[in-house]
Amino acid sequence: MKTEWQSLESLQGCLLTGIYASQLHVRDDLVLFSSEYVFKINNPVTLEFWYWNISWFEDEDLTDYLILNEQETPEPLDYLEDPELSPYHHIIIGSLFYFEDNLINKVSGYGYKDENIDILTTLVFEFEESYLFVKTGPLIEARITKDRPNNLGDFIFSS
Repeated sequence: MKTEWQSLESLQGCLLTGIYASQLHVRDDLVLFSSEYVFKINNPVTLEFWYWNISWFEDEDLTDYLILNEQETPEPLDYLEDPELSPYHHIIIGSLFYFEDNLINKVSGYGYKDENIDILTTLVFEFEESYLFVKTGPLIEARITKDRPNNLGDFIFSS
C-alpha cells in the first residue's frame, strides 16, 4: 500500500523557486514565519512545476502536525493564470521569499511514529550549500541555515 509520502514527486535535482505565503514574516537571521506556505518547485529538465502547500493543525492532545499537499496550483493563495506564458503559469498574489542556493539534493520528513500513524512535524530540504528547516506550530517556522539541523525526531520519509 502506498502512503502519502510515497506518492510525492521526487525532488532531487529540482529547484525550489519560491516560498510564498499570504503574510510572510522574515527575521534578519533568515527565519521565516507564516501560518501556511506554498512552495513552488520546478524540474529544470522537463520544465514542469508544481506546488507544495504546507499547513498545520493541532489535535485534541495538543500535538502539532504538518500537513503537506502536492498540487498543480498555488491555492489557497490568490493567483492569476497568464495564458501568454503558458496556460499553467501562475502569477501569485502574496509574499515571496527567494534564495539562490535552491537546487534540491534531498527532502526528508521527520516527526513521531505512533502504532497507527506517522505524525509529520518537520521537513528538511538539503541544498548544495545550505538547508531549509520547516517546523510545525501555530506559526510554521522556515529556517535557512548552513548547518544541518539536528534533534529532528523520528525519520518518516525521504524524497
